[in-house]
Amino acid sequence: MRTSILRFGDEIEPNVDNLNEDEKAVMERLVNKINGEETQPQPQVTDEENRAFGEAPAPNPATVTRVLDPKDWVDKQIDTMIAVGRENYVRGVKHPKKDPIKAGIAAQPKYEAKMKDPKVLARRKTQLQKTNMDEWVQMAETLGADKIVDGVVKRRYKIERWVAKYQPMLKAHLAAIDAMPDVTEADREAKMLANKRGLQKLKGKA
Repeated sequence: MRTSILRFGDEIEPNVDNLNEDEKAVMERLVNKINGEETQPQPQVTDEENRAFGEAPAPNPATVTRVLDPKDWVDKQIDTMIAVGRENYVRGVKHPKKDPIKAGIAAQPKYEAKMKDPKVLARRKTQLQKTNMDEWVQMAETLGADKIVDGVVKRRYKIERWVAKYQPMLKAHLAAIDAMPDVTEADREAKMLANKRGLQKLKGKA
């Protein structure tokens, strides 16, 4: 008679030929647990033939979970985002509770106060320390690179507004610089300095 030796790490494969369905299910759960395999509760199939008249069908297996484990938590969020994320986002944009621009302007004093709070200012460093350059590059390549062209093209109207306001100011500034003397070294230094200061004054005006 041949005998087999069970070694550490070997998977258990029991003989279930002589077991009924309930016993097989129990045995399968035990074996999977020993082998380190996760099993998910399977929905119950209602046995209409054996269900008493007026008796509710047996419920699906459930586990009371106060807080989901990290993987299930993330899976739930991502699955929800894939399913209805875009639709919910567009609906929210179309039906804001208040004018976001006016609300932002009204909140300016609160914003300025927070920007003076050392704890708030420290958040930037704290958040940066949670990531690294490799993650930054990966996000820039997979998200930023695909969005930058489309984003700029769709905001053409904003570029038009900015250029329409900035162009006359820049034109006037350069006309003043071109009118300055350019004979001596001192003239050129004065012209260069005037150009630098003039451009600095234009910053943020458009």
